[in-house]
Amino acid sequence: MNSLFSILFKNLVLLAIITVSLIFIFTPNIGYKEVRYIFLGLGLLYVVASCLEAYKLSQVNKGTKKFIYFTDGFITKRVIKIISFACCGVVLLYSDSIIKYMAFLCFIIAFTEIVVTIWRHQKHLCFIAFENDALVISTNKLSAMRAHDILKIETRHGLTYFINTKNKAFTVRTDMMDEKEEFRRALNNWIQENHLSEKVFNE
Repeated sequence: MNSLFSILFKNLVLLAIITVSLIFIFTPNIGYKEVRYIFLGLGLLYVVASCLEAYKLSQVNKGTKKFIYFTDGFITKRVIKIISFACCGVVLLYSDSIIKYMAFLCFIIAFTEIVVTIWRHQKHLCFIAFENDALVISTNKLSAMRAHDILKIETRHGLTYFINTKNKAFTVRTDMMDEKEEFRRALNNWIQENHLSEKVFNE
């Protein structure tokens, strides 16, 4: 199963949950007892699909050295998303609106975010890697920057900025990495191998 299929699979499961929610709201043919089991089954499937997506999107070539990169920014975004969906779920659940049962969809998404965050942490799916001529960063998504596209590399105050010719920037919090010195050595080697020394600007 490749990364594109894993994304499609997760979105199809989410679409199925939304469809079941709408059918439950607008038809008397599904009772609360029945829909509870449907939500449970689809919810678990959505959690598995989301974990699979996170795993597939973090794949690099076998043997590539990865440096764990689990930042406060990553956690903050996840916490905000979890709280937002949980609050929306509570508001919908205690409302008198016809769409109150969409609350279960919000709770499923919030719970999934918690599981996926723990999964990413346990499986080290948030990382930085040097894969041939590419700098690869995996946090909320997998991003790569080729060496020949890099315009400038700046380091200051525990931060390293990689800026490409289109002014797109990667910011790496080296001060938050457990393997700081090893990462710096790997970065220096990668810079030398890709002839980027003239593009490095230190503090």
